[in-house]
Amino acid sequence: MIDSSPRPLPAERVLEIAAPMLDAVGGNWRMTDGPMLRSGSMGIRLREPDSEDYRHLDLEILLNADRADVPTLTDCTMGLAQDPADAARQAIQAFIDTCLVTALEMVERQGRLASHFGSADPGGFPGWHAIVGGVTGWSVDGSPAKQQWFVDEMPWSALAPVIATGLDRPHLNGIRMLVGQGGDFTECEVRINGHRHEPSEKALAALDWPRTAQFGLARTFMLLVGPDTDHH
Repeated sequence: MIDSSPRPLPAERVLEIAAPMLDAVGGNWRMTDGPMLRSGSMGIRLREPDSEDYRHLDLEILLNADRADVPTLTDCTMGLAQDPADAARQAIQAFIDTCLVTALEMVERQGRLASHFGSADPGGFPGWHAIVGGVTGWSVDGSPAKQQWFVDEMPWSALAPVIATGLDRPHLNGIRMLVGQGGDFTECEVRINGHRHEPSEKALAALDWPRTAQFGLARTFMLLVGPDTDHH
């Protein structure tokens, strides 16, 4: 039987699609060998995907592309469109709105792109300065209930004691949180520096987020910068 599903786009094509989208947020992104997009010292490239779905992208932010010792931020993201290029645009936009804005905001520190929380603030993460990106998502019925729950409840604070057990870097940790649910199907995901953290996922699944008959999902990304110095 011949597989008729679309093939994943080459990395160069994905980055070509991404460049003007990134420019609209901040920076001057240009293609370099790798392939990689660069703006100043920051770089963005594709990693080998951990999914065979052509709509799935694994992206990595190099905070300093000239130094291998500087930590990177990774995020996996997915589009919904049937067309590979349209799906890539959707996936890239979700990456920009949640993950990339935290990295750019860490550099800018203006509060323009993402929200800052000191460790003692409501919505804070004990011991760390938290930079939280936007909340994105979609639902079959158009309801933003799960996204609104993330905005209102800031669940990373409640989950902080569990998430803290999975932090494996002393100064900079990237955390992606996702809730997807409809009817009897539930998928809760917490990735710390790109790796799934099962205790945090179980704790997230147990929280009182909106259960719905129709499928919907919400995702956000948080950058923990430490130790917290309470700079805003």
